[in-house]
Amino acid sequence: MHLNIAHKIFGIAIVVLVLMVTSAIVSVRLTAKISAELDAIANRQLPLSDTIGRINVRILEQGLLLQRLFAASEETPQAIARIKALGDELNSDFKAARTLFDEEEHSAHPTPTLSALRKSLDIVERDYRAFEKHGFSLLTHHKKNDIAAFTAMMPDLNRQQNTVDNEISNLRRHAENVADESVKRADSDEKHLLIVNIVLTLLSALMGLGFATSVTIALVRNVRNLVRATEAVDNGILDTVVPVVTKDEVGKLSASFNGMVDGLRMKERIKDTFGKYMDPRIVTNLLENPELTQLGGERREMTVMFIDLQGYTSISEKLPPAELVRMLNTFLGHMTDAVSANHGVINDFLGDAVMAYWGPPFTGEDEHAEFACKTALAAVENFDLFRADVEAELGSQAEDLDLGMRIGISSGHVIVGNIGSKATRKFSVIGDPVNLGARLEGANKNYGTHIMLSERTRDLAGASIEVRELDLIRVKGKSEPTRIFELLAEEPPTDRFSDGLSAYRNQDWESAEREFKSCLVTTPNDPVPSVFLDRITRLQANPPGSDWDGVWDFLTK
Repeated sequence: MHLNIAHKIFGIAIVVLVLMVTSAIVSVRLTAKISAELDAIANRQLPLSDTIGRINVRILEQGLLLQRLFAASEETPQAIARIKALGDELNSDFKAARTLFDEEEHSAHPTPTLSALRKSLDIVERDYRAFEKHGFSLLTHHKKNDIAAFTAMMPDLNRQQNTVDNEISNLRRHAENVADESVKRADSDEKHLLIVNIVLTLLSALMGLGFATSVTIALVRNVRNLVRATEAVDNGILDTVVPVVTKDEVGKLSASFNGMVDGLRMKERIKDTFGKYMDPRIVTNLLENPELTQLGGERREMTVMFIDLQGYTSISEKLPPAELVRMLNTFLGHMTDAVSANHGVINDFLGDAVMAYWGPPFTGEDEHAEFACKTALAAVENFDLFRADVEAELGSQAEDLDLGMRIGISSGHVIVGNIGSKATRKFSVIGDPVNLGARLEGANKNYGTHIMLSERTRDLAGASIEVRELDLIRVKGKSEPTRIFELLAEEPPTDRFSDGLSAYRNQDWESAEREFKSCLVTTPNDPVPSVFLDRITRLQANPPGSDWDGVWDFLTK
């Protein structure tokens, strides 16, 4: 009796021991699987290229064609040719994938994660070769009607194809899933591990249950911390830190995650800091594409603008340095707001002036002139706000300040890119349109206008703006004349100025004088007609000759 009880106890002990060992084996296997997944997340986290996708599709297609051939009564040359063609295409795909890895390993900053996936690709290719060889052997037996050999080899083909398919799926999953999705998958495995341990441990012993549960909960808690941290980073919370409490793969992954977040924080800090010194879009572009930091440029058609605070020299003599700097910063701030609101890029603050530009990749190829003109009109409105700020801050001192502004806009082909030396460089634009824009800004003072633009800018902006032609001039440093226009906020009230300009160019001084005087009656505050009336007086006294082309030469900048 006691012996039977002892046997039962021994048998129960054996069963419990087996269950505990089984539980331990299952736990170890699942933990190993989780560790492998976490190791892949920490060390091989880059997307596979489209080439892997093509390999997957073509292997599936090749396997499907083989299955159809085996099911058919006889083989078709087209199917055989397609199977071989797929083999050739797969050879090219594998070669292209290896080339990608070679380029990555020899790059200036190789990615260890992508390099580590090369072994997985080699395994896929090796197993595919075995599958392909096995498939052609089956084709031979099928063609010879060798039923016995065919039947014996057929299950291996399915197993090999399943093996290849699984390996490609794993490779694509590791390459394409982002960190948070991989962590969530690991979390799911941890939950599965918890369930398995609970079920097996309940059948073995309460002690085993307690031990397995405590271990599993600890693992799940760490993974859930990673999941929550990943979701927080996805929501833009970059102050997230995951505690590293273990030295296993979870601990390594936590440390890697913290390092990644540190890098993101540093990148955002760089963007925020340098975004105050250059356009944030340029900072972002250079950080995401380091190759763009090399010296060099390309030719593009763009629009350039110069904005200048009129009378800055006299203003600087009337204000103390602190108030002068504060007023200048206020002016530059209002002008920057106008530029930024219309997709422009601030190139430079030239003392009391602003240089900005528009064009690809910051605007569309057909938008830069229109955006620049809208900016000019917005700058004039912002200048009124600037004047009000100055009056509110300086009080009676502002009454003695002759505040005004001038804007020059020019469009044309420029060189855009990194310009400078090996030690110091700047993303900027250079070229004749830049010089012309600066000349047009200064030319405003000769006409009493605020916004002057070139003919090319007028043509590109088209019907989106209102202008009047001002003159045909030759600026200092250029031999070709330039037709200039004044940008207006609304349509001109009359064509009398245009008629006067035509008479002026035809040396019909009497008609020109009559039309310009008529303009002064209609718009007495318009300074431009007076400029031409003064010219007419001078030209009547010193006639230019019959070959005069109507161009007015500016001998100074």
